[in-house]
Amino acid sequence: MEIALPTESRAESEGDAAIEAASYIAREILQDGTVITIRAIRPDDKERLLEHARGLSPESVYHRFMAFKRDLSVDDLKKFTELDFNQHVGLAAMLSEDRGEHIVGVGRYIRTSDRRAEAAFSVVDRLQGHGIGTILLSHLSRIATDSGIDEFEANVMGDNVHMLDVLAASGFKTRRTYDSGIVHLIMRINDSGHT
Repeated sequence: MEIALPTESRAESEGDAAIEAASYIAREILQDGTVITIRAIRPDDKERLLEHARGLSPESVYHRFMAFKRDLSVDDLKKFTELDFNQHVGLAAMLSEDRGEHIVGVGRYIRTSDRRAEAAFSVVDRLQGHGIGTILLSHLSRIATDSGIDEFEANVMGDNVHMLDVLAASGFKTRRTYDSGIVHLIMRINDSGHT
């Protein structure tokens, strides 16, 4: 699978000034020509996020949460949509279709120290392999670098080929360790040239 990082993305909040993560928005064109919007997750995204989670197969849910989860709880929805955009940053890949706006991908990081954050992603099954995860990773790394974060870490199940492909194609310098079927990755996000 060939995945290319976006070359013509434009974040309206980018420029010489600091990136304002809570109002981040950018437009992207997928490899098949589909236009998506990458934007900050908002508190009013709870229903859209629930719809997104229901668009994930049991295997994708297991890969994302490393546990089987039937649905997102009220507490989960609050935790995943009411973000401070300092310690916890989240972006949604939005697709307008069927007379509405739908979350087709989510990327987030939670700061684990001043210079490192744990990153996680999910993309609805029907659009996996279209570059959405890679696009989300690219935008998250811009925000993180602007916030002083140098590294992302992630725990990925060894059989999660889609996510391992996204991370391998990122261009980030990566260290990997393996333990009990889990790949622990540390990615230098400010050395890749994608920020």
